Amino acid sequence: MLLGLGVLLAGCGDDAPPAQTAVQSVPADAALAQLYGASCKQCHANPAAGAPLTGDSAAWAPRLEKGMDTLLDHSINGFQGMPPLGLCMQCSEQDFRALITFMSAMPKPAEGQ
Repeated sequence: MLLGLGVLLAGCGDDAPPAQTAVQSVPADAALAQLYGASCKQCHANPAAGAPLTGDSAAWAPRLEKGMDTLLDHSINGFQGMPPLGLCMQCSEQDFRALITFMSAMPKPAEGQ
């Protein structure tokens, strides 16, 4: 009976769990996807790591409230469990900004802004 209920409830929502979304998410840009796969994905697609999961807007919301400059600073200098440079020694500031935008699923600014 519980199995049947579980099957019925599984079809109720069309949103994938944050962990499943994080594991499946990859930036559209090939170079950014390579950086994400080599550095960020280890923690941001692994619920056991304690990092906010890629695409989990609820987990990213309090971090985004601090602003991009703070998130960039934490990425470069490390913060709590986040290692300095997020283990991406080759990432530029622009790369970090794009990766943060991708992982947090925050809207991208319009061109020219």
